[in-house]
Amino acid sequence: MRRRIRILNFGKRGTSGSAAVEFALIAPVFFVMLFASFETGMVYFASSTLENGVADSARLIRTGQTHSANMSQSAFRDTLCERIKMLLSCDSDKLFIDVRSFSSFGGSSFPQALDEDGELNPNLDSYQIGSSSTSSDNAIILVRAFYKWPLFTPVFAEYFRNMPDNVRLISASVAFRNEPF
Repeated sequence: MRRRIRILNFGKRGTSGSAAVEFALIAPVFFVMLFASFETGMVYFASSTLENGVADSARLIRTGQTHSANMSQSAFRDTLCERIKMLLSCDSDKLFIDVRSFSSFGGSSFPQALDEDGELNPNLDSYQIGSSSTSSDNAIILVRAFYKWPLFTPVFAEYFRNMPDNVRLISASVAFRNEPF
């Protein structure tokens, strides 16, 4: 009888630490995937916040409120920062705002955001409203904002980054023809 009991209990011996070993093998992959999912969600939430902030701030230009108030570049930056401050910081090394005015759609030329090395173009931080004769009514206005979002999840950051040093460049833009004012 004892021999039969030993044969039935054969598979039950030595399994006390198997759950811990299995967890140790699976946990790193699970946590990387969990943090990558969370980080992806945060990037898209930050992108949505930046897009809404740019759209709201550009409306001031479109309706002539910046022209009539003679709004400066720093005042426009403060206006945008007020709309995005819940998630994004307004540090000058992270947030770049590019506002350009054109007389026609065909005559519009502007610099690319990233150069051939993947670095941010230094000519992006400009504000051409009020300094040009084309900034009045019926002008073509392009408002762009760029934000450098740091990525922290290992392995994932290598595939999700679009700039060196594990940084994802988030951008938002609005182009419109000014209303008569």
